[in-house]
Amino acid sequence: MVLAPDGTVSGERPAPSDPRYPTPGTRLDTPLAPALLIAIAYTVFFLLLLHARHDDVSLFVVAGGVNVDARKVPPELTVIPNIGGYDGITFYRLALDPFTAARTEFGITLDTPPYRNQRIAYPFIVWLLSLGHARWVPALLVIVNIAAAAAMAAFGGSFSRRLGYHALWGVILPLYPGFLLTLSRDLAEIVASMFAMGAIWAISARRNITAAILLTCAALTREPTLLLAFALGGAWLIERLLRRKRRIAPVVFLAPIVIDVLWQIFLTARWGTSPLRSGAPAMALPFVEFARFFAASVPRRIQQQRLYFLECLLLVSTVLTVVLMWRRTRTPLEWRFAWLGYLALASILPHTIWLEDYGFLRIFSDLFVVSAATIIASTNGARWFALITAGGVWLYLARILVKVG
Repeated sequence: MVLAPDGTVSGERPAPSDPRYPTPGTRLDTPLAPALLIAIAYTVFFLLLLHARHDDVSLFVVAGGVNVDARKVPPELTVIPNIGGYDGITFYRLALDPFTAARTEFGITLDTPPYRNQRIAYPFIVWLLSLGHARWVPALLVIVNIAAAAAMAAFGGSFSRRLGYHALWGVILPLYPGFLLTLSRDLAEIVASMFAMGAIWAISARRNITAAILLTCAALTREPTLLLAFALGGAWLIERLLRRKRRIAPVVFLAPIVIDVLWQIFLTARWGTSPLRSGAPAMALPFVEFARFFAASVPRRIQQQRLYFLECLLLVSTVLTVVLMWRRTRTPLEWRFAWLGYLALASILPHTIWLEDYGFLRIFSDLFVVSAATIIASTNGARWFALITAGGVWLYLARILVKVG
């Protein structure tokens, strides 16, 4: 079974004699293969980084700053003096009590409670797995991210198999370098992207309820993934207006939108402020801030400039690959809509995002996932190019992160 260019499923897999496709039944041509490879890669990275951080897994939370009272935090959490802290501290706090109605608890104050609380899925999963044991939470925040990276590769492998390609192409998705930053600071992008890729696979497999559940979970992990639901709705509307056979069941895009709206209403009532208003970022002219940041990295005199230069090249090459493959990819209309939407959002990121890769690589994760799915559905050359470029920068960044600690 393969996905045709219009999104329908054709009945036969390409002939095994075609060198572009694997021989059916090979051990590596299963979704488990890319999942295992990614699990090993991320586990090795984690262990090396953990050793560099003195074998203290709670340092991945990056707890510190004015919102953390070192005297009141749980004993298993190490507070780093003289730093401002990072977003991982909010996921740690919510993993201790995802149903909190208190701004300050466990010695940690939520800076913008409704905005932080809307991204509930990642800490909720950790809370469920911890069974109420606070001392398990720091390790589980990392374990869930590693498992999500492996699951993302499995979904990518299944998606690739449905297209008639080798399952190992699924490794392209979790080799996005920004996910290393996510893992290193207990952030939510890996889990959100895993759910998003799962939804893409489920839609290609015509599993509507599964797709609706996964897309809802993605939206509750990071709200920008909700753009996928709107893209699906747009494609469904066009098919209806043109009186074509509709491939997309309304439940797939309506369920995540409705549930997310209800969650937003609940959080607004609880905290007195809308999550979207409390955390809405500023905007800039399209691509202006990126151009300035890229130009500043071009001299490559120091390691940070060289790193940022490579990361920017990866983003540009990924976008250009999708543009060049636009007419050759077998990606249906809805994912093209989503890709254009994410590119438009990425183009207007403000200056505050273009200060370090912890800012822009995190936000670009949504665009990369849709780009990778589009590239997997295109040509063999495009897939190899994406694998080599993403994997190369992934290794380079991993080495730097382990060295820095």
